[in-house]
Amino acid sequence: MDIYINEMWLDPSLNFQHLSPCKDNLTLNHQVLERLWTPNSCFINSKIAQIHDSPFRNVFLMLYPNGTVWVNYRVRVKGPCEMDLSNFPMDIQTCNLIYESFNYNNQEVRMRWNTIIPEPVHAIGPIVLPDFNLIKIAPTLRVELSILNQSRVICQAYPAGMWDELHVHFTFERRCIWYFMQAYVPTYLTIFISWVSFSLGSCAIPARTMLGVNALLAMIFQFGNIMRNLPRVSYIKAIDVWMLVSMTFIFSSLLELAIVGYKVKDMDSGDKKRKISCKKVEGTETSPKGVCRFEKRFMFPVEGFELKWHRSRWKSRPWTPDRIDRLSSVAFPAFFACFNIIYWSWYMRLYTA
Repeated sequence: MDIYINEMWLDPSLNFQHLSPCKDNLTLNHQVLERLWTPNSCFINSKIAQIHDSPFRNVFLMLYPNGTVWVNYRVRVKGPCEMDLSNFPMDIQTCNLIYESFNYNNQEVRMRWNTIIPEPVHAIGPIVLPDFNLIKIAPTLRVELSILNQSRVICQAYPAGMWDELHVHFTFERRCIWYFMQAYVPTYLTIFISWVSFSLGSCAIPARTMLGVNALLAMIFQFGNIMRNLPRVSYIKAIDVWMLVSMTFIFSSLLELAIVGYKVKDMDSGDKKRKISCKKVEGTETSPKGVCRFEKRFMFPVEGFELKWHRSRWKSRPWTPDRIDRLSSVAFPAFFACFNIIYWSWYMRLYTA
């Protein structure tokens, strides 16, 4: 980012009030600055920092009669930012820059913010970023409460002494609407489509299988597309929890389909066995006379036995495919609604905190 740095210090050797100058201040070229004493301050934690030189070196230098020097730089800075993506994409990031003198410790140079204006660090205009909104700029000194409850400046310790530090904290709020449209809304639609298979019935096993597999593949593709644009971290993010639980719901619908298919296959095999037994009983009508008498004697007991066995079978195994589908069409949305309540309440609490 581009920033303007204003520095002011008092150099008694540059006092020219005794000359009764006709001007209240002198504006000088940046080349004169190389001949003056400067605190040699810099951003010690920046990756890149350079003064603009288009069309000339962007340095403003003004000298007051009492020896006060005012220097303004237009600098482009690229600083570090340790990001915590635990709540991504509902996260707030804080980045900081540290400004201090490079050559002089606090015995020679004391770094302080300008207390004349209420906001020593402020944005000239609205800062618009693709993914973030800049919501706060906080200039601070490293202050700690002492034993006597008096604040004192804590300096950075180096082998050559103690250095004063000026900290600027930039707080960014992520624009999460893009991630809602690209991740959460398609995930909702994919999960809702996977629930359509519950109403297709137990006879449409191939269609339900294709629907569930396509929903799972779509979810995996969405998750990979989002993760491709994010840095790799060793902890779980909020969107990871969402995508993994969503894939679990879709995979569970496939497991439900496997159970329904097994029940249908089991019922079909039972029906075939009953048909074969009925054909055997019906085939006794063309038998000889003695066998026909055997049939008349035992036909009704055999049918009664088949009916009794059929009823006891359904009493012992009441979970029919249709009943499983009806239960799943209620249980899946209910559990998913509970997950949404827990998920959004937890991460929104962290977001607002």
